Amino acid sequence: MAVGMRSESKLAREAKLELDGNGHILINEFCQTSDPDIYAGGDCVSNSNPLYDPGERLFTPQGSTANKHGRIIANHIAGMKEAFPGVLGTVICKAFDTTIARTGMTEKEAGRLKRNVESILWTGNDLPHYYSGSNPLCIKIVVDRENRQVLGFQAVGQGDVSKRLDVVVTSISFRATIDQLAYLDLGYAPPYSPPLDPILTVAHVMQNKIDGITRGISPLEVKRMIDRGRDDFVLLDVRLPKECEEMTLPYEEKTVFIPLGALREKLESLPRDKKIIPFCKLSLRGYEAERILSANGFKDVAFLEGGVLGWPYEVRKKMGEEI
Repeated sequence: MAVGMRSESKLAREAKLELDGNGHILINEFCQTSDPDIYAGGDCVSNSNPLYDPGERLFTPQGSTANKHGRIIANHIAGMKEAFPGVLGTVICKAFDTTIARTGMTEKEAGRLKRNVESILWTGNDLPHYYSGSNPLCIKIVVDRENRQVLGFQAVGQGDVSKRLDVVVTSISFRATIDQLAYLDLGYAPPYSPPLDPILTVAHVMQNKIDGITRGISPLEVKRMIDRGRDDFVLLDVRLPKECEEMTLPYEEKTVFIPLGALREKLESLPRDKKIIPFCKLSLRGYEAERILSANGFKDVAFLEGGVLGWPYEVRKKMGEEI
C-alpha cells in the first residue's frame, strides 16, 4: 500500500531556511520562505489553515495545492500581490468501489483548539432510492455551536462523495453557517440527487440537534457505553422483524425489538429509568421513535446516529454470522 511520500527539505535546511518542527519549509502568504528572495511550494511546505489559530500550520501535500502555489509564486515574481489563502486539509481518495473524503476540522482538532462544537452522523443514498445507480453514503459534519459556522466534513461510501465534499469546502471557505448550508439552491434531477440533496438533509438534522428539537448519540459513544459494561441504557430496534433477521447489532441482551408502528402501543414495556437509544437501518425511524418517546414523557432518549448502516463496528448477519 502506498500512503504518500516524505517531503525532501535537505536543500532548504542547508540554505538555513526556517522549517517547522517536522522539517517542512515555512512560507508566507506569497510562498516566500524566511529568505524573501527564495520561494517554495508543493509537497515540501506547510500551509496555513483559515480555521486554525494564527501561526498554526498544516501539512497536507496535494498536487492541487502545488499548482496553486506555482501560480502565486509566478504572480508575485511578476509584481502582483495575490495571496494564498491557505488550505482546509481537503482530501479525497478511492479504495476499490468506496470513496473516502474529508475537509476542515475533525471533532478532535476542534477540541484541541477549544472550539465548542456539535457533530452529526447521517447515512442515506446519493440518489433517490428508486433510481438505478443509487448508492449509500455516510456523512459526518462538525459545526461551531456558538456561531453555527460549518467547520468540518467527513464522508465514506459508494455514492457520489465528491459532490458533497465540494459543497462543504465552498461553505467553509466562505464561513457559511449551518443555516445557510441547509437551504442552498443545489441542482436537482433524479439522475443527480434526491429532492433534498444529502448534504442539505445532513444540515437539517444538524439544525434540529443544535436547536434541541431532537437528540442523537454517536455510534462511538454507544460502543464506549457497551464496552464499559454500563447497564443504564437499552437499545431499541424499531425495524420490522425481517429486517432484524437480515442484519443487526450483536447486542441482543441490550436490545428491545419493537417495530415503529407498534411503539405507541408498547410504551409501558420500556424502562423510564434508563437511557433509550432507538435505531433502524438509517435511523430515520430511529429519529421518529425518539420524538414519540420524548413526547410521551421519556426523559433520556437519543437516536443512534447513522443507524445500522453507519455502525462502524461488527454487525450480525442472518444465521449468526458476524462481520
